[in-house]
Amino acid sequence: MCARYEFVLGSDKLSLQIIDKVNELDLSFKQGEVFPSDNILTIIPHDDKVDLKVLKWGIKKDSLQINARQEIIKESNIYNDIKDNRCAIICNGFYEWDKDKNKYYMNTKDNFIYLAGIYNTDDELLVITKDAPEYFRYIHDRIPVIMNKNEMIKYLHNVDEDIDDKQLNMENKSSQTKLF
Repeated sequence: MCARYEFVLGSDKLSLQIIDKVNELDLSFKQGEVFPSDNILTIIPHDDKVDLKVLKWGIKKDSLQINARQEIIKESNIYNDIKDNRCAIICNGFYEWDKDKNKYYMNTKDNFIYLAGIYNTDDELLVITKDAPEYFRYIHDRIPVIMNKNEMIKYLHNVDEDIDDKQLNMENKSSQTKLF
């Protein structure tokens, strides 16, 4: 689940702000279709604000782990050492494949969405996933935790509250047919 996403900066106001900050910090990261093990642009808490940081997508153990289940983070001690190291992955949308290997692109009405993540001291991150809403399950049973800007700010500063399910626009990239 969530093994690729799209991130492209444009000429909109938020993109221009991000570009200015990226240039100021001299950050280098992947744009376009982003894959696990890429260096990616993330948002992290900094005092009572947020900042940008480049992290590597995936934690290498026996194999490359790229996602963490939200319920395991909450109910188990597996992620105790990193569960409070919160980050948000900024993207335009993400890709998912159904059981027949049809590729779908998911986004919202907003230009950018934020995916919840956690990271370790080696600057490696995991995307947090949860059970998919009913309308999404014909594609996959898991979905990343998707946040809007306000939810992202609260998440980064450990203000735990429920994050609403977002209505996703889903485009079948295999046939280029709009589903909704």
